[in-house]
Amino acid sequence: MKTLTMTWQDSVAKEMLDQHLVKEIPLSPQRNYASMIVLRECHSTAVLTTEGTVLDVELVRSGEEQEDLISRVVLQKRKQVAPERRTGRAFNRQLEVGEKCDYMNEMCGKCPDCLIYGFAASKGEGAQRARVMTDSGFAIRSYDGMQRSITLNAIKDTSAGGVAGSAFAEREHIRPQVFFPTVESTVDVTSAEFMYILRNILTTTRYGAESNRQGYVKNHLVAVLFGSGELLSNLSLTQKVYDRLYAKTGDKIHEFPLSLSEVTEATHSAMNDALEESYLPFDRLVGEDLNKFLGNVRDLWKSEEGNQLWQEQLKSDQQEYISNRK
Repeated sequence: MKTLTMTWQDSVAKEMLDQHLVKEIPLSPQRNYASMIVLRECHSTAVLTTEGTVLDVELVRSGEEQEDLISRVVLQKRKQVAPERRTGRAFNRQLEVGEKCDYMNEMCGKCPDCLIYGFAASKGEGAQRARVMTDSGFAIRSYDGMQRSITLNAIKDTSAGGVAGSAFAEREHIRPQVFFPTVESTVDVTSAEFMYILRNILTTTRYGAESNRQGYVKNHLVAVLFGSGELLSNLSLTQKVYDRLYAKTGDKIHEFPLSLSEVTEATHSAMNDALEESYLPFDRLVGEDLNKFLGNVRDLWKSEEGNQLWQEQLKSDQQEYISNRK
């Protein structure tokens, strides 16, 4: 692994986060928010269904200025959180933490996943409210322009090959290069906990059904907002982005895949307008400062020493919280 001359304590990432986040996990809510604006970009076909073979779709206004109704594909909340939590739990097991924590039977109530993402009452451990808040995301363009039905064929393992008419199912898929603008908010987390959540988001790549064969998604962090509340809902963000893209392309927005650069630009513009309309003040991490932050994060995660030190801080923060809440 890459060798660092700095430690977690002296890192740029920790310095930036410490300016805004709590120093210890509070026993009572303090409404200290850090909201990550993430563009989720499909790099392959994906299946985003709750049940059956049809994509999850909602009929909503296309924008806040463009008020015509369109059907948008929905990336359900649990289809975002579940794979990210699985990424974190696999990471925990590498550290020999939370090995006996079981979603379906009994949560341990002590591992980073339990203490950050929350858990329902279990034997002798009470419950923990989630300190990561997510909501369902909406695709920018209409359902008609981004879905295709793919036929699933039966496999016959003989030299004769398949049999004509052997297709046994058909399922709707999201096309590649579809974007879901989303906001993932944390509340009352420490700098080390924020790093854990961010790691889960940036290193999770598979979403939706059949994710072992498709559903590759690239999560792009375009901004982090610090304040005492939430700025935007996912739907409002998507509608604001749509308005800006529509102003440039008109109805052609539904004809061709969008590019990351134009969606990122529209997202920043939407965020800035929302900040002007907000009743609460926010500090923002964007542009060169964000690039500097992410560059430092990469160095930390690629370094054995850097990884170990922030993990030790995470463990210390949470052990102190467990001790204080008794």
